[in-house]
Amino acid sequence: MAISPGWWATLLANILVLVGILTFSTGFFPYKPLLPGLATFQDTDPNVAPVFDKVIFMVVDALRSLIRAGAVLPFTAHASSPTVTMPRLKAMTTGSVPSFLDVILNIAESDTSSTLAYQDTWLAQLKARGDRLVMYGDDTWLKLFPGTFDRADGTTSFFVSDFVEVDQNVTRHVPTELAENDWSALIMHYLGLDHIGHKAGPRSPFMFSKHQEMDAVVKDVYTAMQEEPHLQSTLFVLCGDHGMNDAGNHGGSSAGETSPALLFLSPKFEALGQKLESPTEPFEEFQYYRTVEQADITPTLAGLLGLPIPINSLGVFIPEFLNVWDSGSQKMGILYRNARQLLNVIQATFPTISFDEQAASSCKSTGDSGIEGAQCAWSQIHQLSNENAPGELFPTVGPALQRFSQIAQDVMSSTASNYNVFRLGLGLFATTLAVLLVLPTVHRDCARSIYTGGFLMFLVVSYGSMMFASSYVEEEQQFWYWICSGWLFHLHAKSTSLSLFVTRPKLGYWGFRWSTMCTLGLIACHRVLRRWNQTGQKFTAEPDIARGFLPVHPPVFWGLIVLAYMDASRGLLQSMPFAGLPRLGAVILPTLAFMFKLSFVANDSPELLTGSFISRVVGAWPSTFSLVPQARLVFGGIGCYVLLAILNRNQAGGARGKISHLSLDFIAKNLPLTDGSPPLASNTLFHEALNLFLMTQSRATNIPIFLIFRIQSAILTRMKLNGIEVTITTLIMQYMTFFAFGGSNSISSVDLSSAYNGVGSYSVVMVGILTFVSNWSGPIWWVSVGHLLRPRLDVGYHSPAALLTFHIAASLASVMAACTVLRSHLFIWTVFSPKYLYSMAWATANHIAINLFGGISLSTLWKGP
Repeated sequence: MAISPGWWATLLANILVLVGILTFSTGFFPYKPLLPGLATFQDTDPNVAPVFDKVIFMVVDALRSLIRAGAVLPFTAHASSPTVTMPRLKAMTTGSVPSFLDVILNIAESDTSSTLAYQDTWLAQLKARGDRLVMYGDDTWLKLFPGTFDRADGTTSFFVSDFVEVDQNVTRHVPTELAENDWSALIMHYLGLDHIGHKAGPRSPFMFSKHQEMDAVVKDVYTAMQEEPHLQSTLFVLCGDHGMNDAGNHGGSSAGETSPALLFLSPKFEALGQKLESPTEPFEEFQYYRTVEQADITPTLAGLLGLPIPINSLGVFIPEFLNVWDSGSQKMGILYRNARQLLNVIQATFPTISFDEQAASSCKSTGDSGIEGAQCAWSQIHQLSNENAPGELFPTVGPALQRFSQIAQDVMSSTASNYNVFRLGLGLFATTLAVLLVLPTVHRDCARSIYTGGFLMFLVVSYGSMMFASSYVEEEQQFWYWICSGWLFHLHAKSTSLSLFVTRPKLGYWGFRWSTMCTLGLIACHRVLRRWNQTGQKFTAEPDIARGFLPVHPPVFWGLIVLAYMDASRGLLQSMPFAGLPRLGAVILPTLAFMFKLSFVANDSPELLTGSFISRVVGAWPSTFSLVPQARLVFGGIGCYVLLAILNRNQAGGARGKISHLSLDFIAKNLPLTDGSPPLASNTLFHEALNLFLMTQSRATNIPIFLIFRIQSAILTRMKLNGIEVTITTLIMQYMTFFAFGGSNSISSVDLSSAYNGVGSYSVVMVGILTFVSNWSGPIWWVSVGHLLRPRLDVGYHSPAALLTFHIAASLASVMAACTVLRSHLFIWTVFSPKYLYSMAWATANHIAINLFGGISLSTLWKGP
């Protein structure tokens, strides 16, 4: 059979989408140029005696700023976006601002392209000095610093199902290492706190015991520092690499995510007399003590340990530590080293800007920002150095050095990345060309229904326009909630004026009433979905159903979950074309899936069981059976039903089975295929198996949403929608339900709680697939329903494929254009870059893999021989 030109245009358009994404990404996420080599002390550098000869660097992953001070100097560290582990470790060890591309590299367990083996860090400086280093915990350190550690025991940071062993594996080494005297740096990176946050949130009952566990480790380390002679000159640094938001995730720019704790502990600090009140109330959200940049850790450690400051550091020495030196010349030396190193970075970045004495002396500006402000600050240093005697420099020149360093840090931190504008434009051109390729097909289909086509164009244009406003990007869910309401009104208007609704003859007035009632049912379901999960930035803390209502009403919560699994069983039974064991399995499999979810909740969120009738049936089930084999058993059963659907399709003549399921019976009775027979029973069998899989991969509080989906699909099957209306309906429902499940354009909203179902050890492929399914459960469900709803009487498959490609290409082009135009915008890395990453996921995983490849597979499956 010949392939139509529309097919070829759609195929080429999707190839161009992939080419556009790859090209644009290489221009938008380049590695920043770095100065090569290791920093060394210059002959002109002042001689400053080190204060410590050892450092214990303890990272408690996701430790927010909840500080209890003792003999410490406490701070609230500012972790700039992206707040994920790898870029934050880079910031703390190099003192530089990492690339946003590290968000992607952070999830690749085997990735080595982000190594710091050839960059200057305080670890590299210790190694160059001949010191020995040891590390226990997150194996991200081993990827970043290959060959650096003399002893190490790494643990994968992505297996978030583990709250216990991942930390015990670190703690078991602590007594042995504290007794050793052959190392200069001991790195400990604890992961349990972060894992609890991802799985159960910051208010999980596991949090308190985990904090107590970390307190005990800190106490043991500090006690050893006081008692062991070889640890008397040891600096203990306790910090979080990032924090977490109210959902337990991170990656965004909320106060909880960007405010990790930072403490420096040593008995030597007691002599400083800096007694701070503890506990204390925050003066801003999560701001308990003075805020410093995470990059400031690098020059501070370098100064205290007597190391050269890493060559690419943008950090500023924390001035509270200056008093550990008695001599003003020593303090002056520390500040001069820091200022001179930052000057080198500025001069390398702005080679045409002169900082010599002649150029600096001509500065008349008093500005405190920008490159001109840095020039003037350096000018003041020269002036004060010439006006004061050598022994009186620190009181006057010291503040000037600090001022210059702060300005230099601000200048370099705000300097835009070295975007490759040509590649940005080429990627945008390729994606725009994809839009133009499918436009004729889309125009042909839209011309058949002017109002429907007009609505589609309004959707595409208005969505593209809002991508240029940061507030709209942060609150994108409002657009889809609003556009869904408008679309339902459009369908209702057609149903009343053009008899869109399928009604029996002679119903007359009652047919109109039935149409109105069903439209109101869709609107009611839509309203409930809007309030299920509050998301975005402005309203994320507002009361909602999933976090506000269901946890405090356990009987209602578990009643809805039981009803959802009963409905899943009913769906499998009514779509089952086989008798005997498969029909029995249609009852057993949802029961096993329910017991798995019950075990999952009992292990990770036991508070959801408190006061519920379901807690009586838990018994010994969760403690007797591991979650991994339970999940594998459920997945295996689901796979068997998918296989049965395929076998049923391949049976002699493609026997057509009767469908009596609530959401599909009207199709079977009223919307025959081209040969007059109802759809294959394998259609719904595959969908029901998929439905159970998506329920398994969803948070427990989101499982009742699938009951709402049932109601919506039941209503939609009774509407005589044409091909383009089905496609637009399911397209809008995909985006709307993504946000209804709690998704957003922030990296911190990525849900990892079900990403390890059935996974015994970390696998980037399996975890990646399960993570995608967990976060795109709603869209995937509606893709499947779309193929069940779409009649094949008036439109070939290439038409919905072209329409979906048109939408995704136009949306992606809008995001690319916004990122290009606003690449110097204040929110480019906190709002627009995450949005581009999500657009990549929508275009590649959801559109190409699910909508197109999945659609082709389902279309082939459902046609029958």
